[in-house]
Amino acid sequence: MSDESILVVALVVTVFGMSSFALSIAAHWKQIFGARQQTSRTRIGLRIAGAALLGGAFALCNAADPFMMAILVWPMLLLVGAGIVAGGLTLHAQKRRRSGESGL
Repeated sequence: MSDESILVVALVVTVFGMSSFALSIAAHWKQIFGARQQTSRTRIGLRIAGAALLGGAFALCNAADPFMMAILVWPMLLLVGAGIVAGGLTLHAQKRRRSGESGL
């Protein structure tokens, strides 16, 4: 597998990790799932999954590049992943608002 494809996989893993962290926040959970209650077990599981996925993304960055370069690339992937998740949450909220569904 080429270094570029490993970094693309690392970006996808980062987006999933950031999504897990976002869903562990009650406001984001309610924004996505509405009235469905979030248990503390689910919240903890999402945080553990997010940490594991972001750690996996760092491992993928380290596999694609030397360690010192991975230390630089990984925070950039975190920034891009967080931006993608924040944009997705914003677009979802706008879509719900236009359709007349109650959000937060």
